[in-house]
Amino acid sequence: MEKINLSVERSFSDLITATINLVKQEFVPFIRAFAIIGFPVVLLMVFLIKDLLLGSLEMSYNPQEYGADSFMEIAGNSILTGFASMFIVAWVQLFSICYLRVYWDHYRGGIEERITVGEVFGMMMKKFGLYLGWTFFYFIIVVVGCFFLIVPGIYFGVALTFGVYLIIIKDKGLGALITEAMAMAKGNWWKIFGYALVLQLLVGVVAYVFSIPYMAVTMTTAFTGEAPGVYELTFSLLFAYLGQYTLYTILFLGIGMLFFSRSEEMEHTTLLSRIEELGTSPEKRTDEAID
Repeated sequence: MEKINLSVERSFSDLITATINLVKQEFVPFIRAFAIIGFPVVLLMVFLIKDLLLGSLEMSYNPQEYGADSFMEIAGNSILTGFASMFIVAWVQLFSICYLRVYWDHYRGGIEERITVGEVFGMMMKKFGLYLGWTFFYFIIVVVGCFFLIVPGIYFGVALTFGVYLIIIKDKGLGALITEAMAMAKGNWWKIFGYALVLQLLVGVVAYVFSIPYMAVTMTTAFTGEAPGVYELTFSLLFAYLGQYTLYTILFLGIGMLFFSRSEEMEHTTLLSRIEELGTSPEKRTDEAID
C-alpha cells in the first residue's frame, strides 16, 4: 500500500479519515513496536498503581486499623498514582510522535520497508532529552495558568500543543519554541481545541469498553465493603490501562495529522515542490535524458 503524504492541507473530517487510514495501514508494525516499547512501561506502572490503590482501599474500608494518618497516606497514594499515569501518557506520546516522524522520513526517502522497532526506539532516545525538558516546561505553564481561574491554563495548553511536534518532527530546539508553537496555533485555537476534543471523545468511548472489568471490580467493592483481591485488581487494571493507552496513540497521531496540515498551510512545502516539478522545461528534461 502506498504511503500517505502527511504534508497536505486537510479539512476537519479529512484529518480524522487520514488518521484512521494511517492506523489501518501501519497497524501491524505499529502494534509490534508499541508492544515492545510501550507495553513494558504500562505494565510496570500498573503494578505500581495496583499497590497504591490496594493500600488506599484497605485504609478506606478499615480506617480504625491505620490511625489518624490514614487520610494523608491515601492522599499521598493518590498523588503518586497521578504521577504514574502522567508518566505513561508522556511515554505513549513520545512513542507515537516518534513513530510518525520515522513514517515521514520513510515517505520522503521513498523507503518501502516496514518501520522497525529499532528505528522508533532510536528516534525516542535521540529526542528524549529535549522532549523531557519541553514537557516539564509545558506542565509548569499549564499548572500555573490553571491557578488563575483555569482559563489561562486551558489557553496555553492548546496554544502550545504543537511544541512537542516541532521538536520531534521539525528538529527544533528549545530556543524559540514557544514563539513558533504559538505562531502555528494563531488563528486556529478553536480548531485545535475542537479537533483534540473530538478525538479525545472518540478514543474515550472505545476505551470505555476496556474499563468494564475494572468498573465491575470497584462496584463489587463498593457493595461488599471489602477490598478487591490482588489478582482481580491487577488483571482489571492491566486490561483497562493497556486498552486506554494503546488507544491514546491514535489521539497523538491524529493531532500529528493536524500539525502537518497546519505546517503545509503555513509553508506550502508540497505545493512549492509540485510547482518546481511543473516548472521544469521540456527542453531541460530532454537534455538530461540525452546526457
